[in-house]
Amino acid sequence: MKHASQLHLLKSYRERTGVSLQDMATMIGVDTGNLSKIEHHKSDANILILFSYHIILKIPIEKLFKNHYPEIIKNSLRNALALKERLLEEMKAPHIDKRLVLLDTIIDRLVELDNSYGK
Repeated sequence: MKHASQLHLLKSYRERTGVSLQDMATMIGVDTGNLSKIEHHKSDANILILFSYHIILKIPIEKLFKNHYPEIIKNSLRNALALKERLLEEMKAPHIDKRLVLLDTIIDRLVELDNSYGK
């Protein structure tokens, strides 16, 4: 995760809540120096760090990953539509109908998310 605005979000939320860098690092179980590098955009935050900030500081997950939403939604939507085409070609199998209904629900949700985040 290299989006500077999101990494700055980590530092600003931590500072706003009054949690020191050392205390945050101790709670997460990482070295203070490494956490400082993450907050100052010199190192990448891994999922453990991001999720820890989410839990400890109540940073909404959507804010932590907002720059990834459009890409993930578009990839998932493209793959879901391709899967639907394949399933429609295999309509003879009895279990395909249920899969298509579920897939349509997922596609509708992804289209709605793409309209919200994909702009």
